[in-house]
Amino acid sequence: MPTIRVTVLRDGKPVSGHRVVLEVSGFTGGMLGPEYTDSNGIAEFEVEYGQEGDVFVDGSNAGRWGSYSATDITVNL
Repeated sequence: MPTIRVTVLRDGKPVSGHRVVLEVSGFTGGMLGPEYTDSNGIAEFEVEYGQEGDVFVDGSNAGRWGSYSATDITVNL
């Protein structure tokens, strides 16, 4: 299973405690999480191969992810 790693930064520095949710597109869609960023600004999710969708940080859409492409996502607040 791929791991999607979302790193949240503010002014180039990692920030902890931000709520991260992954939306999964398609037939098996739904929401994964929430996970909260750790002291390194990182939240991680285990996903199925071939899944994709959107990343939400604190309720705002912060971009796209895909288990075959964007497995490391950086979000700048």
